[in-house]
Amino acid sequence: MTRATSPDTFIFDLDGTLIELNLDFDEIRRTVGVRDGYILEAILKLDEDERREKLEILKDFEIKAASTAKLMPYAKEVLRLLDDLGLKKGIVTRNCRESVEIVINRFGLDVDFVITREDAKPKPSPEPILLALKLARSKPDMTVVVGDYKFDLIAGRKAGTKTALLLNERNWEFIHLADYVLKSLKEIEKLLK
Repeated sequence: MTRATSPDTFIFDLDGTLIELNLDFDEIRRTVGVRDGYILEAILKLDEDERREKLEILKDFEIKAASTAKLMPYAKEVLRLLDDLGLKKGIVTRNCRESVEIVINRFGLDVDFVITREDAKPKPSPEPILLALKLARSKPDMTVVVGDYKFDLIAGRKAGTKTALLLNERNWEFIHLADYVLKSLKEIEKLLK
């Protein structure tokens, strides 16, 4: 992306980016029996029957969280602005599709694509970002991945996109992975000039 060129596609993470993070990871860990490492990766390593069972438990947590989630400040306004400008925007998340659809329907969010863990290997793999680029018919150098965690930034970088970190009190250590640092979603407007 050159200085004179604005991005034409924005790929947003869901939890902690478009909606407030309200998943209780400690409770999920206890319930699915994962002690160390990342919950989803631990589940995906299990044999088929156990994996299916634990993914259903995780899905229940995600659906409950989606049903009570609150939008992040400026989330709806930014999506509307991008839409008004004719730019493409979508969601790439490690969550299940059903939880994303709940959020989209509850808040009337208008997105062009949704990629979940059912569609591609989850972030930090670049696969879901590459799939989003294909669906959006966009190029990596014209795309910004916006997220609140290192997996969002790593996936975007591996896919060749620009990355934007939405700052919170827990993620300052990931600033070095981001091309842009946002104090709020409203600051996406700066990337459009």
